[in-house]
Amino acid sequence: MSGHSPPFTDLNHVLTTTRSVRLRLDYDRPVPLGVVGECLQLALQAPTGGAAEDWRWVVVSDPALKGELARLYHAAYVEYVHKPLHSAAGAESRIVKGRLGGVDEHGAVSARTARILSGAEHLAGNIGRAPYLVIPCATRPNPAKGGPGTNSAVYGSLYPAIWQFNLALRARGLGTVITTLHLHHAAAAAELLGIPDHALQITMLPIAYTQGTDFRVAPRRPVNSVTYLDRWGAPFPYDDKPVDRLTGEDFA
Repeated sequence: MSGHSPPFTDLNHVLTTTRSVRLRLDYDRPVPLGVVGECLQLALQAPTGGAAEDWRWVVVSDPALKGELARLYHAAYVEYVHKPLHSAAGAESRIVKGRLGGVDEHGAVSARTARILSGAEHLAGNIGRAPYLVIPCATRPNPAKGGPGTNSAVYGSLYPAIWQFNLALRARGLGTVITTLHLHHAAAAAELLGIPDHALQITMLPIAYTQGTDFRVAPRRPVNSVTYLDRWGAPFPYDDKPVDRLTGEDFA
């Protein structure tokens, strides 16, 4: 595994240490616009349904526009995260249980979820300080107006590129987090940025260098505990390996 400074070139290292960054975004360090362009160029190598390339990316750098987007994001955070958490029902509320993993039978959040919530609150108060806010949009028909496969086609054409953008940022010492709270005010954001009615906003990504690059492999369930072979529930014969042994050499 790579232990050097970015750019990281070890694929396994990038794949296993690209984290959702909320607390460690460096809001004070400028990011050259060309670096964002380079990462987008790599993102656009992702597959897209029917080779349509029906993505559009709005990169927001203007402080006033970022401030307005941050205001919309924070308002949604207060309404849909902060208020439910601090209501009388607190973490026991249906809204919160629907949004959070790690809520136990007594309604308490796990330590891991508490860390995520701490990061979410920090992000809500600072997102407008990021050097850039990037809003990927889909121009394929709105899922609400399409047939059974439209949801998959729309989001399936955008999220591979969005994640590839995440990986390209990580390899260069930058970070981001996929956020959706501003979508509660998508119409206001569209008016602010001149996004046409036929374009569907997918997410909003704050872009910044990270404070340090020492992100670690996340604890995850073993592959064989979440994967089946041929039929649901049938065992998948694989035992997880240490990440530094994921070379593929045994199967070449």
